[in-house]
Amino acid sequence: MKGKTLKNLLTKLIVGVAIITTSTALVACSNTKGAEGKGEESKPKVEEGSNSKDATTHYPVTITNYNFAGEEVKVTFEKAPEKVITTNQTTTEIMLDLGLEDRLIGTCYLDNPILDRLEDKYKKIPVISEKYPTKEQVLALEPDFIFGWKSVFSDKTLGDVSEWIERGTNTFAQRNTVKTVGNYTVDNLIKDIKDLGLIFNIEDKTNAYVKNIEDKLNVIEDKTSKLEHKKTVLVLEEGKEGEFRLYGKNDLVGDMVLKAGAENLGKESGKVSLEDIVGLNPDAIILVHQADGKDVRDEELAKVFTDNPALKNVTAVKNKEIIITGLAETWAGGVRVIDAVNHYAKELYPDLFK
Repeated sequence: MKGKTLKNLLTKLIVGVAIITTSTALVACSNTKGAEGKGEESKPKVEEGSNSKDATTHYPVTITNYNFAGEEVKVTFEKAPEKVITTNQTTTEIMLDLGLEDRLIGTCYLDNPILDRLEDKYKKIPVISEKYPTKEQVLALEPDFIFGWKSVFSDKTLGDVSEWIERGTNTFAQRNTVKTVGNYTVDNLIKDIKDLGLIFNIEDKTNAYVKNIEDKLNVIEDKTSKLEHKKTVLVLEEGKEGEFRLYGKNDLVGDMVLKAGAENLGKESGKVSLEDIVGLNPDAIILVHQADGKDVRDEELAKVFTDNPALKNVTAVKNKEIIITGLAETWAGGVRVIDAVNHYAKELYPDLFK
């Protein structure tokens, strides 16, 4: 009897343990699935195209940028922008060259024809306006990021950056359009690109992009550093009534000329007459053009100098050392800058590049 009772007791004990073990396992499985579900909800998907940090550890990021008055503004990004409007050609081409075309919802304002290698990408992006868009046009698109020149944030165009940031639309003005930054330089372009790496969480890509710029500059500067005589240059843009706009050493193209191994005779931006050009007598002239639909290096444009009898004794005109360049290469800073520096150096010193 005792044996039978003991056997029944052991049977009940074994069944009880089995039930407890099974219940624990079920609870554990349930908790594991719940934890996985919560993880998927709380952990944002890493942005497409990102090859840097996980988005959960990368954001928020804060950069320093500028308003129309040139004052510093702190701009915080909680995630990579997904609905971007670019208001100028340089910013459009930077976005396309960095592979961020899927973030663009609109572009505007071409100074020169779009870069050949980016044309297919560009054709897929809606053009909002031939020049600057109206505030109403931009509001209708509900962007989360506006990327352009400082001038687009004037009261006459889109208005102050603080208004856009308060609406949830972050802004970025290229440094080489903000006078308070100081002289416009290639280094400012590099800083812009590095900021974009932070904003879009693509620092691996932008670091490689910057290294490529620096490596190309080093090659050019290594060649031109051997020069015993550096050529003098005037950087001009045709104006009205025989006057020309002069680009000075404070302009981006002034820094580009320096990196190409030449001396810019223009100290500061301003205007010059034909008489001034004759008096300065540069070894070469770089002619900047825009808004004419012509190729950035259309040599026919040199006729403004070569066909003018008043300039026939200017060294640059006599030797036909007129270098044609587009505003998309020389203003604000974009993907064309380094190739343009290389082009200037080769035109100025062809023997160095044989």
